[in-house]
Amino acid sequence: MKYKRQGQIIKIIREKQIRTHEQLIDELGKLGFAVTQATVSRDIKELGLVKIPSQGGGSVYSVPPALSREADTHIDIFSDTVKEINYALHTIVIKTYPGMASAVAASVDSAMHNDFLGSIAGDDTILMITENEAKAAEVTEKLRKVFRTKGE
Repeated sequence: MKYKRQGQIIKIIREKQIRTHEQLIDELGKLGFAVTQATVSRDIKELGLVKIPSQGGGSVYSVPPALSREADTHIDIFSDTVKEINYALHTIVIKTYPGMASAVAASVDSAMHNDFLGSIAGDDTILMITENEAKAAEVTEKLRKVFRTKGE
């Protein structure tokens, strides 16, 4: 649960301008995580999140560049949770064990976000969209090597 929650925190921080713990708690609540301020504070510390100046003034939480290297470690941790990886046209489908898709998706988003346009995670399935079929094939093979898995 901790890795799943922390994966979502990374995703939230990358997608939204989060200025306070309260905002982060609200966003996690929308995703079904009932957390306290102490839990969020501990997660922020463990993830090494930093505050940076925002364009509109003030500061927002950000993922430090070093976290991308840590995302590789997270991917390695999740390699046992990925069951299969396939693609059709420009869409990649990753099957995981129940409850693990969000955490795996957040780690993949952190480590490989330049390789695809976006991803959506459910309970046990991740959909990734690439630019074209050739890119989908390339990314699928890369993911299969990383997660040490095969297709269907």
